[in-house]
Order: sequence, then C-alpha cells, then structure tokens
Amino acid sequence: MDALFAQSGMTPLSDVVFPIPAFDEAQAKAQEAALRRTAYAQAAIGVFSAGLYAILRQAGFAPDFAAGHSFGELSALWAAGVVGDADFFALVKARGQAMTPPDGGNGHSDAGGMAAVKGAVADIQAVLEAHPEVVIANFNAPTQSVLAGPTAAIKAAQVDLQARGFTATLLPVAAAFHTPLVGHASAPFAEAVAAAPFCPARIPVYSNTTGQPYPADAQAAKEVLAQHILHPVLFTAQIENLYAAGGRVFVEIGPRRVVAGLVDDILGDRPHVTVALNPSRQTDSDRQLREATVQLQVAGAPLGDIDPYQA
Repeated sequence: MDALFAQSGMTPLSDVVFPIPAFDEAQAKAQEAALRRTAYAQAAIGVFSAGLYAILRQAGFAPDFAAGHSFGELSALWAAGVVGDADFFALVKARGQAMTPPDGGNGHSDAGGMAAVKGAVADIQAVLEAHPEVVIANFNAPTQSVLAGPTAAIKAAQVDLQARGFTATLLPVAAAFHTPLVGHASAPFAEAVAAAPFCPARIPVYSNTTGQPYPADAQAAKEVLAQHILHPVLFTAQIENLYAAGGRVFVEIGPRRVVAGLVDDILGDRPHVTVALNPSRQTDSDRQLREATVQLQVAGAPLGDIDPYQA
C-alpha cells in the first residue's frame, strides 16, 4: 500500500499510521487529523484487517460467510476471493481518494457530517420528520442508527434529539457517507471497480445495500459495489439474514469492537458468539489477538498455531 501511495506522490501510509512521536499537543492533534483523512483512514483499516485475516487463514481459519460494515464490505469481498490482493489494495486506495471532499477536505465546501444515535429506529425517524435534510445512513442495530446530512442540519438534529432524551454523538468523519453528499465519489470509484477483475466468491458475501448475498454474476456484483457508497447500510437486515442462514460465530477482523457490539445488539438473547481480534486501544494488540484465538478455539474453530515465527 505504501508503494501505491508513493506512486501518487502521497505520504506513505506507514508514515501516517506510525508517525514520529509527538511531544506537544498540537503535533499530536495534527498527526491524528492526518490519519483521520478518508484516504488514509480507510487504507489503514483495510491493510490492518487484511493482515489479521492472513494470520488467521494460515492457522486454518475457514469462514462460511463474509460480511462487512460500510468500508469493510470491500475487505469482505477480498476475503471471499472476489478480488485478488493487488486489486484489493488498488480499490481500497481508490475508494478513500474518491471519498475525499472535492476541496481536499480544506473546509471550503460542506461534505456533510454524521451522528450516532441510540434509540428505536421508528422513534428517531419521527424526530427526523422536522429535519428533512437528515437521513438514516446506517441501520446499525435495533437501538442504534447513524444519521447523515449537511453539517448544519446534522448539528440541529443532534440538539433536537438530545433535547428529547436521545443520546446523539457527532462522529469524527470527513463526510456524510452513504448519502448523495458523497456523490462526487461515485464516478471515480465506479471506474476503479469496473477495471478490477471479479472472480466467483468462495463463500457468500452479504451486502450492506441489500442485506442479501452478492449476486454471482460478476457485472451485477460490480454494480452493487459501485453504488455502495451512495446507499444506506442495512446492517441489521444483513446480520438477521446471516443468522437465518446458519451464522452463529461472528469474528470482527479489524480495529476495535464496534461491529461485534452491533451483532450482540441485533441478536440479543439468541445463541451466538462474537469475537473481536483487536477490541481495545489500551491493550497490547499481540495479546488481544492471542486471547481472541483461544476464544475461537473454545468456540470450535479448527485453528492451529497463529504464530509460526515464534522461537
């Protein structure tokens, strides 16, 4: 991925993920802002997720389904063998660059904002009737949605929701993803998708857009992915359909424990297991991976040695 960034004359990804240590608050904030830029944030998540998945695969991990949340859908397609390594990296970079605001994120144009809201979807929708510019972009779980829209409209909706007792939190994102406000990203990303060879999926990949598995036809699958960034994320429906198809052990491959928490919220008391490979910022990543591996082995996953390099 560093090589792809260098080819475009951009700072290598590794320099942004692992910057020179900062010794003052201003520098630390500047480094965090650089990593938060869509082009770098998505690439970092994609590379980290691919690395974790590769470690599990060499240890014998063999999932029955793949699914992602928003950007993670691209990683899921790669994990299922729909795109190869080189095309995955190229699509990750293309998506991040395409979703960068037209002014480069300098604040001269409004690419919109997003806010996470806790509460029943129907109750949230009732409040949003007074905020026509704001839509639900992510149907994450029965008690959590993510709103998107113009920045001023999102802030107004946040104030209104909080006044009515909802927990509404602005998200540190560069744009109102999964809405027409990122329409500028549609054409360049669709062009990158069209250029990438698609292979038949080794396992079903469930789509955010439909909640159902991706179509087997390569051209139809490309159309779903190309339009993905403009459509709401139907994550609740996606997990419900995965569960109906027999999914019981859900493994979050990537940073934090966000998706696993949503799965727990969606499935409630129904029998299932969620395991996150890197759940905490505060805990050593190597230890977390080893603990997650033990959890998966206890759950019945046929995993062998995840560290073939240890002495």
